[in-house]
Amino acid sequence: MQRITRAQAASRRTCIVCHQRKVRCDAQEVGFPCTNCQNASRDDCQMHHKRKRGSARPPPPSPVPYHTKRLAIVPAAISETRTPSSSNSPVPVPKVEVNGSAGIDVGTSGDVEYDDVEYVYRRQLMEFIDQPQFTDRPIDKDARLTYIGTDVSNISFLVREQFGSTTSNVYHFPTNRIPRRHTCHEPGRLPVEASQLPPKPVVDRLLEAYFTHVNPGFPVVDETIFMDQYRAKDPENPPSLLLLHAILVVGAHVTYDEPDRTLMKTLFFRRAKSLFDARFERNRDTIVQTALLLTWHADGPEDVAANAWFWLGLAVRTAMGLGMHRDAENSTLVPHNKRMWRRVWWLLFQCDVLVSLQYGRPQSIHLEGSDVQKLKPSDFQDCGTNSRIEYVSQVTDLCIVISEALRERFRLKLTHQSRQCMLQKTDEALANWSLHLPHSLQLNVSPTLDIWAANLQLVYNTALILLHRAEPHRLKISRTHRDDSDICITAAATIQSIFQCLCERNEIKCLWTSSINCLFTALIQLSIEVRFSNPVLAISALRRYDSALFSLRELARYWPNAQSILHFFENSVRLQDSHQTSTEANYTTMDIQQDAAPYSRIRPDPVRENREHDKDPQTIVSAEVSKEASQLLLAPISDLRSESTPTAENDSHSNDTPAFASQQQDASAGQDNSGEGIESSWHEWRETYWQQPEFPDDFLFTF
Repeated sequence: MQRITRAQAASRRTCIVCHQRKVRCDAQEVGFPCTNCQNASRDDCQMHHKRKRGSARPPPPSPVPYHTKRLAIVPAAISETRTPSSSNSPVPVPKVEVNGSAGIDVGTSGDVEYDDVEYVYRRQLMEFIDQPQFTDRPIDKDARLTYIGTDVSNISFLVREQFGSTTSNVYHFPTNRIPRRHTCHEPGRLPVEASQLPPKPVVDRLLEAYFTHVNPGFPVVDETIFMDQYRAKDPENPPSLLLLHAILVVGAHVTYDEPDRTLMKTLFFRRAKSLFDARFERNRDTIVQTALLLTWHADGPEDVAANAWFWLGLAVRTAMGLGMHRDAENSTLVPHNKRMWRRVWWLLFQCDVLVSLQYGRPQSIHLEGSDVQKLKPSDFQDCGTNSRIEYVSQVTDLCIVISEALRERFRLKLTHQSRQCMLQKTDEALANWSLHLPHSLQLNVSPTLDIWAANLQLVYNTALILLHRAEPHRLKISRTHRDDSDICITAAATIQSIFQCLCERNEIKCLWTSSINCLFTALIQLSIEVRFSNPVLAISALRRYDSALFSLRELARYWPNAQSILHFFENSVRLQDSHQTSTEANYTTMDIQQDAAPYSRIRPDPVRENREHDKDPQTIVSAEVSKEASQLLLAPISDLRSESTPTAENDSHSNDTPAFASQQQDASAGQDNSGEGIESSWHEWRETYWQQPEFPDDFLFTF
């Protein structure tokens, strides 16, 4: 090695300002201040002292590779080798060695080596515009994608002016990748846990659960490409560690029971979030996929700065920054990324509509600003053999109808007439969608009910209730309002039946967070129906209410944020007082309601009934009816799937309880003779016995 003389070393001395500006400095010849500082009228010209190689400052700790070191796995409570006999004794934490040589690295071979971050800032735009093969270079794993935006963007203007018509209808262009050390936030401070993985059998099991139960109808990940990377163990093309942790979160959701489910999900979520917050992943497509998958984890009761609303917002903003909302067919994006982009974009739209429907908040995605093509079967060719192409396409079309309805139905300063006109158009669109629904996705509540068909019907019926539900404190009853009530009653019964079937088959675990809103909506509707003045309808609604409440308990095991809704319906004093207030009001409105009022409560109150009977001896007949009804209310829940319509309920109860029906008829005949001329048609019978329940102020609640 050639030695550097003292004279040569002295000739390299510069002042601090010139060194930072990277310009030639003559301080060695003219002294301080140098000529540059004199011209700039700077009086702080000082010599720049280079840092010695033997500096006492320790180097930053190198990250731990996740393929080459022996890593501590998750707590022993979730170990695959735990047996019932040893569950109460402490189990040592095992170690595992993951094969492979790929690890966490802050740089990648082939990247443009920059001297510092300032150079990246200075050269990025110039290198983007002046790069060779600007319009022909493929956008693959070795390139970084740049979305130039609409015509109002200055970058778009420069590109169009520079390259003319060759770039028309093209919005995505390649550029050089930026080293991870310039994009990752303090990679040396990443916790060691973020690079750890459980044993390979555990990972294999969770991956299989995810690609079996979730990815077929929620195709975020290209199963074929990801599993090939996972099995190949190629250090030059490893699977994304961030995406792997996110997949394991969802896999644990559908695999484990409590308390292992919570431990596993929390562990993998924490690791994924550490990598996410540190901006460790350079592939922005993977960031969108990860944020979409992390909506499967309930991270506390916060629903604005955490959980599905938060992660979905991050995913949508990142996707729009990449230009996923624009058609990329004319760009040089590689074909499998084009297919993945279309799938992920429409999944983002679906989730955005469902979360907006759940919270009543504005949507983030408006299709007026998007020109992405509709999904095609070829877009699923990398998603495995179990892909539910028809389901994903149909739920996308349904969400398009719901999105348009939500924007119009709840638009500010909308008149009642305009709202009714919009609702009629929405009903026509929903009816047309339902008419063309494939047979495999049509409602068939049976032991062979398909989980994806059930999920589709849950979204459809929830939208029907939310669009047709009566406004609070509305007293005027019209024929349109009665039709809306029939729609809500039927939809709530369908939701309850679907959830009961899924509970019996232990498939509640496969439902996304929007299922909470489906069951919440149905329970509100059923809590209204239990106050019907007719006892047969009230008892039927009460049985459905109990079944739906049981389903909510099962759902809360997988989604802890559903526990607040469960606690509300089980313990809310306002809800109980609301039903009791409605019951007391029914005693004074109509004579026929004196017999039916005890069935308006969610549960009979013997103390209250005894007090009322002591005050009024004329209610002895009502007390006998109440006794019979209490036995019916406490009867076990039978197969409710046959009770899809009120008429079916009426027929079944009339055959099972002849004594009850005769007592009701005798009581009604002794008080009012107007019922003798009632015809047997259902509409007249409904208008006679059915009353519009009123909403007291205490019943109104928000979450």
